[in-house]
Amino acid sequence: MDPGGNGQSGAVLTCYKHPKTETRLRCNKCARPVCAKCIVRTPVGYRCRECVNVQQKAFYAGFRPIHYLIALVVAFPLAVVAGWLIPRLGWYAIFLGPLVGVGIAEAARWATRRKRGQYTWLVVCGSIVVGALPNLLTSLLLLFALGGRMPGGPGYLPAGTIRLIWGLVYVLMATTSAYARLRGVTRP
Repeated sequence: MDPGGNGQSGAVLTCYKHPKTETRLRCNKCARPVCAKCIVRTPVGYRCRECVNVQQKAFYAGFRPIHYLIALVVAFPLAVVAGWLIPRLGWYAIFLGPLVGVGIAEAARWATRRKRGQYTWLVVCGSIVVGALPNLLTSLLLLFALGGRMPGGPGYLPAGTIRLIWGLVYVLMATTSAYARLRGVTRP
């Protein structure tokens, strides 16, 4: 066996999961030969799926299902207030959306004592989307109630259109920012 772990020893290496597949790759943690289908790219190098799974279990240690409820209880009221306020500020939603998304994510992390759950991002992003729904639905209702007509003549947008656009911008910016903040190491 090659002590350097680079597969250059002359012996033909085969993937530990696919014995018929030749490879020159090795897991940088356990040094098992791994084919391109089985290897996982991580920030510290290429690893086999078993080593990645062991790391994930350690990453999420101490997280309990009650933490999802705590994250929801903290994130949802903040998301409702932000979902009502930010779209009404117009183009500021472009800048405030990411700040609010990260703020809600950090508030949920603080409430769970910085413990990470595999689906905490989903709870927080779902809260942001559901929190913005009343504003989005009101904008749609206003848009359809006027039938696409707005007093003032041609060239004007219907009343609910602008609020709907900024509401969607807010939701997109806030959820992607919260997702980026909370998404941890996951299976590929």
